[in-house]
Amino acid sequence: MRRITIEKPEKIKQQILDYFQDSAEHKFAYKLQAILLLLDNEHTNCSEVARIYGTSPQTIAKWVRQLNEGKGNIEALKDRLKSGRNTRLAERDMRHLKDVLKHNPSVYGIQSNRWDGITLSAFLMKEMGIELNVRQCQRILSRLRVANKSGRPWNKLPE
Repeated sequence: MRRITIEKPEKIKQQILDYFQDSAEHKFAYKLQAILLLLDNEHTNCSEVARIYGTSPQTIAKWVRQLNEGKGNIEALKDRLKSGRNTRLAERDMRHLKDVLKHNPSVYGIQSNRWDGITLSAFLMKEMGIELNVRQCQRILSRLRVANKSGRPWNKLPE
């Protein structure tokens, strides 16, 4: 039988790998499929599976160790909750901020005609007593989908 070809294979592979990184359940399914490949053929090794899955052989070996340490229970492959640092802006603060960003910064006593990382950082310090660096403020603006187009004031936010 003739091998079929897939157009734009690298693009499709990247989309599939991105999909698996989307949520905890997708990541879990990704790990299970890799383990199935190892189980399916005794001659398949971690390097071959890693090449197929776009990861390292050490990662595949780590998943096998997790599975073995979990006494064969596939639940051992699920990601554990990560604590991480608490956010400085609560959800209610973010909602308030979204309303604030609908107005010109000059309304709040900030000498600028548009919101950017610098003006948002100044606003947060002045109005809320929260100190965030400029880059973090740029991330917040991006997360709130506030575009920073040079030469265009941000008077209106898309709903």
